[in-house]
Amino acid sequence: MNEKELMLTSILNCSRSDLYAQPVKLNPEDSARFEKMKERRAEGEPLQYILGSWDFMGLKFLVDERVLIPRPETETLVELALEKAKAFADREIEILDLGTGSGNIAVALAHFIKNCRVTTVDISQDALEVAQHNAAYNRVEQRITFLNGDMKNFLNKFRTEGKTFDMIISNPPYVKRSQLSSLQLEVRREPALALDGGEDGLDFYRVIIAGAADILKHNAFLLFEIGDDQAEDIKNIFASYSGYKNWEIIQDLTNRDRIIIVKRES
Repeated sequence: MNEKELMLTSILNCSRSDLYAQPVKLNPEDSARFEKMKERRAEGEPLQYILGSWDFMGLKFLVDERVLIPRPETETLVELALEKAKAFADREIEILDLGTGSGNIAVALAHFIKNCRVTTVDISQDALEVAQHNAAYNRVEQRITFLNGDMKNFLNKFRTEGKTFDMIISNPPYVKRSQLSSLQLEVRREPALALDGGEDGLDFYRVIIAGAADILKHNAFLLFEIGDDQAEDIKNIFASYSGYKNWEIIQDLTNRDRIIIVKRES
């Protein structure tokens, strides 16, 4: 659907085909809502925030200015995680989602993997409130634990407590700080915390790769979404730590390196 159709179907709570089954007639209240939506869009606000929700992996998620908007390439990350999870079909799987944002990754995994428990971490309490809403809306809140704080501190805490995971997954901030101001206007409306990956865009990969080394179980998986041209730099970070094997670099629909999967073997 185009943007006009998405706005109208949202206002009228109908399908696209319903829009064309008969002439659309908006009452004054709906007409005012439609005009306000168009004004907000003209000012550069993301369509997803205007609609208030967005689909991800066939599930509906609340999205607003507190969280990053779920994107199609992250569906590829989740699909690959679902495939890797088949290796643990005979027992409960412990998954850690770092930088959960809207909770789209955690909720999708909890929805599709019935034998999993997911722990999520985000430094933004606002984002966690959105994630908790989305977990409840999709009826998986009983299998997700939400933790508010810095991921490095929690990684250290898990190591100290002897907590381990079968899978660690993350779509961390990976935009170089110098590039934030040159992003598209609507992307700049998204939370800077969810975009800013430090001077070289790699800060969170360093933190996660270092912290994951001691809390991944034998034969566990670490999965990342990565930015353009970051694959080699991230591989070099991994080279500083033993036990990470069996590299997989997956491209997105535009043939760009987008996902890294690494297996922990020792």
